[in-house]
Amino acid sequence: MKLYEKIHASYFSFIGLVIFVIGLIPAMIVQTNFSFFVTHISHLGTPSNILHVFFNICWFITGIFMIFFLLGFTYYIKDKGASGKSAWICFIFSFLSAVGILGLSIFNSDQAPDMHLLAEYLFFFTGIIYLFAYAVIENKISGFSKFQVFFNLIVAFFFLLYLVMIILDKINPGFAPEFQSFSEWLFLFSNLFWFLENGFYMLKHK
Repeated sequence: MKLYEKIHASYFSFIGLVIFVIGLIPAMIVQTNFSFFVTHISHLGTPSNILHVFFNICWFITGIFMIFFLLGFTYYIKDKGASGKSAWICFIFSFLSAVGILGLSIFNSDQAPDMHLLAEYLFFFTGIIYLFAYAVIENKISGFSKFQVFFNLIVAFFFLLYLVMIILDKINPGFAPEFQSFSEWLFLFSNLFWFLENGFYMLKHK
């Protein structure tokens, strides 16, 4: 694809993450009584946060850049030996997860809770699928190290940890809300780090 001949796909990941941080840090600073054990990510995107519009715009732009990165990553793993069918199936799930990010930025949990929840599920469950799928694909490609394969599983673990916390809360409402909030931040940051790490990997192993 000509776009990636001019701009290396990894740069889309780096720029997207920088934009997210630019939106995240100010929103965290102005959030009343912010705490990783109390404040959910979605709280930063609601009208209770005076910078919610700025945060959501940055979150949306990040999602767009991640889609461009994921498309470039798909071409990359194909060039390294992945079957076209497997690579594009992975892209579909990762693309849907990125669409979930776009949905989270458009529909905040206060004004559109149902749509926000739907977007969260889309981001979350397709995220688990593509992380495991990439691990399987990369394990079959000789150029990928075992660490690179295992890294996908590490990030997927944080997704699953949050899933466990959600299930426990459904079984016993109000169960350890501080751990539910913290596990949400863990899976978000681990997922964002996945993009960063894979971006650097692509630069190093062109």
